[in-house]
Amino acid sequence: MKGFKIHYGWAILAVGILVVAGSLGFGRFGYSMILPSMQAGLGLTHDETGIIASANMFGYVLAALGVGMLASRYGPRVVIAAALFWTGLTMAATALAGGVASLVLLRFLTGTGSAGGNISIMGLASSWFSAKRRGMACGFLVGGSGLAIAITGWIVPLINRAYPDQGWRYCWLVLGALILAVGILSVFCIRNHPREKGLDPVGGPDPGAEGQSSSPDRTLGVREIFFFRGVPVLAATYFCFGFSYIIYAMFFVNYLMGEKGFSQAAAGGIWSLVGFLSIGSAVIWGTLSDAVGRRPAMVIVFSLQVISYTLPAATASAAFVWVSSVIYGLTAWSIPGLVASYCGDLVGPKNAPAALGLVTFFFGIGQVLGPTCAGYIKELSRSFGGAFYLAALLALTGAALSLWRRGRPAGDCRRSGVRC
Repeated sequence: MKGFKIHYGWAILAVGILVVAGSLGFGRFGYSMILPSMQAGLGLTHDETGIIASANMFGYVLAALGVGMLASRYGPRVVIAAALFWTGLTMAATALAGGVASLVLLRFLTGTGSAGGNISIMGLASSWFSAKRRGMACGFLVGGSGLAIAITGWIVPLINRAYPDQGWRYCWLVLGALILAVGILSVFCIRNHPREKGLDPVGGPDPGAEGQSSSPDRTLGVREIFFFRGVPVLAATYFCFGFSYIIYAMFFVNYLMGEKGFSQAAAGGIWSLVGFLSIGSAVIWGTLSDAVGRRPAMVIVFSLQVISYTLPAATASAAFVWVSSVIYGLTAWSIPGLVASYCGDLVGPKNAPAALGLVTFFFGIGQVLGPTCAGYIKELSRSFGGAFYLAALLALTGAALSLWRRGRPAGDCRRSGVRC
């Protein structure tokens, strides 16, 4: 069509998917693919590999709050670029690691960079996409992790075959270089606001958005954001998700093989199905939330996850195990996208990265506590069944908190065309 132009927001979205792929996909999940060859090469124990993985998450959680505030104050563009360069450099430096101490330090530092890139780009979506399109956009961004997992699943075995002894070192170098390339791309392509291109957000401006009374046009402090209407409840909701989903993600396969009698091949096939179904989960629920509202979408997701967590522990039927895995796969990455969208609805685009960083801090605490509690339950009861019931209880709490009416989000949902 003559005169047809693609909105620059879609370019932001495309680059944003690569930012998530680099900062979170390669930065965190690349470890899983490289681990077997690195463990063999350095003679690491299972306990040591767990500590190394925890160091990365610890770095992410500690940095979450700070990077969100920096992105709100100085703009996401500079934070995204700096975070990607930092992540790429620390990933590449991991190739030189000689033992546990250096790996723990480098994975911790990578975690801080991952937080800067991921949280800032997810918050940026609130500036470039109106409330009517925000859930869909955040859903696509979350999918960047799946893209990275697919790439590492192809490139890591390829490198290890070419260099059997030191392949894991080259893997860290290659992934670090890819992240640095995304960092360079972000410098040239990312913009903090549609105004810099003379545009409105994709979907049109939100009535009552930035600059009006219900949506602050100034940078809020940590205390102001935490006590901004709706944010404390959202933080508690995100904590429930972090606590519950990680129990299933970490122990489901172990539970099937150790307690349900599934073979490794059968359990692996079920988990592969989860991965396949999860690819589009955030887009599905994000788009639905644009139509029916963030809170109703979260209630539905949490309710489905209650069923998913309960089924494996409550029944011995293999059919219900498959049902559980299908439900989990279809809802796996939904809540992070919905929470990122809702942060923009609540505090407005300018403060969305800071709000997302704050609630992500509580999400991270949940991720740390969940596996710990599940491990204690396993030790005491000799079964992960109780851990899955605990996950279901936290998901049920998340659904209840999602029903809590938090007051009107920034810009007033009704006037922006999105139900809250």
